[in-house]
Amino acid sequence: MVDMTQLTGAYSASWLPWIMIPLIFYILPFPVIAIVFLWIEKEANGEETQT
Repeated sequence: MVDMTQLTGAYSASWLPWIMIPLIFYILPFPVIAIVFLWIEKEANGEETQT
């Protein structure tokens, strides 16, 4: 019987973790920070025009 608890790389899309780790930790934070920054700036500009 095969022990399925150990990942040997013999599964479908075994390359996926090697793509997702740099994508999530090196590439994705930049657009997220940019979107949050633009959202904060939009909120700040909106409040100044309402008062």
